[in-house]
Amino acid sequence: MDAFFSFLFGTREGVAVLFVAGILIFGIVAFVLEKRTHKLYVDRGPKEDGDDDFWG
Repeated sequence: MDAFFSFLFGTREGVAVLFVAGILIFGIVAFVLEKRTHKLYVDRGPKEDGDDDFWG
């Protein structure tokens, strides 16, 4: 186990593996959260004429 951590934190290749793994994990989490948000806030299509919102 000590050799594994030495590889990850002590070599350039290990740091590259950590960097790529972090990007992949971040991408997967963002994808899952986007799916949840998309289900929560449904697109209601374009606004009709006469539909006013707060800003105008």
